[in-house]
Amino acid sequence: MECKKRIYCIEGVHDWGEGEVEPTVEPMLELLQKLGSWEYLHRTCATAAELKYRLKTEWDGYCDKGSVLYFFTHGDRDQIWLQDEDEGIGLLTLKEWLNCEGCHIHFGGCDTFSKGDHNLKDLMDYTNAVSVSGYATQSGWLDWSAPAILLELQLFWHLGDVNIARNTKDRPQKLRNIKKAIAGRFPDCKFDMLVRRSKRS
Repeated sequence: MECKKRIYCIEGVHDWGEGEVEPTVEPMLELLQKLGSWEYLHRTCATAAELKYRLKTEWDGYCDKGSVLYFFTHGDRDQIWLQDEDEGIGLLTLKEWLNCEGCHIHFGGCDTFSKGDHNLKDLMDYTNAVSVSGYATQSGWLDWSAPAILLELQLFWHLGDVNIARNTKDRPQKLRNIKKAIAGRFPDCKFDMLVRRSKRS
């Protein structure tokens, strides 16, 4: 089964005052596209209502089995922040807006996995995602000890080598191998990945 390899990226909007706006993730996505790894669609969201609309319309129309839903936002313990702490959206809310059958979900925000994997597993099962990944600690985009940009470049590069949508016996092991390699190379990031078992051999 040939599937288009697409990343749909939701980026939060964070302005810390005095004109200091966080750098965007789009140059990394452009690099992956130029290297032939992925197509991508990049969107910014500042409110829960906007996020819900995009996920229920644009993501649903853009995604295909094998796609990646990428939340490039801040986060903390089972939630993401689009703009600030007042815009926190929990995983139990998020799952109601999603259909991710045959897709991978990646949370680029800090600490999404720090509360444990119960709600993340529930999100994976409820949305029919193949796998879910993220961080269990603080990680800086350009932090020398926990360099998220390098980790995520490698993550997407390796995911591009796996047919995420094909329900084969070796797919879960390939994804677990990616988790092991990434976690071993970037231990300070405390990267984690949950992987669904194949339904058939």
